Amino acid sequence: MTTPALHRGFIFDVDATLVDTISIINEIWKTWAEIKNINFSDVYPHVHGRKINETLVAVDPKFNNDDDIAEIKAIAFEKMKSATAIEGAIKFVEQIPPNMWSIATSGPYNIAKTSLTASGFTLPKVMICGEDVTQGKPHPEPFLAAAKALGIPPEQCIAFEDSPVGIQSAKAAGCYTIALRTSHLDHELLAADTIIDNFNDISFKIENDNIHIILL
Repeated sequence: MTTPALHRGFIFDVDATLVDTISIINEIWKTWAEIKNINFSDVYPHVHGRKINETLVAVDPKFNNDDDIAEIKAIAFEKMKSATAIEGAIKFVEQIPPNMWSIATSGPYNIAKTSLTASGFTLPKVMICGEDVTQGKPHPEPFLAAAKALGIPPEQCIAFEDSPVGIQSAKAAGCYTIALRTSHLDHELLAADTIIDNFNDISFKIENDNIHIILL
């Protein structure tokens, strides 16, 4: 399979897409929930693919305050230092010209930077993080902003995501979207154009600045 249309850029989510952070994210929020004497089961449905403040609002709007946000960021900063790369991700990204890829994550910049560098990635020139947008995923703003920063129309970008809200965001922006089954089941990822296990399932070639995705 190759992508059927003109594509000139890649946009990647970070958590559970480039970096294996599922258990780490759960541990971050579990630690915070224990501090607040909240059942983690009430927090868990809201933690993946969302900005911190959006998760807090979903749990209880009273937690959407500077102190709780700072507390979660501090927990996350330490725990993300143990992050590792999704299988095949570093090799895949290293083959992309620097002007052809970017990040679009719901997480804060410092936390995304920590997890990416801890995992062995070289940071891209363009990183759209939680503080760079007013509306997080599933709104298309993160992917629209990443495409704009690359100077590439969003419909000419290939997005990689792991969560339903992330897929919704990428598709709403007009991106061809590839989902990784790292954090959700296939039936939750059906809105994506393609579903893969990890980056060992996929390759690409660039001809005349056009990216052709190849499923292995």
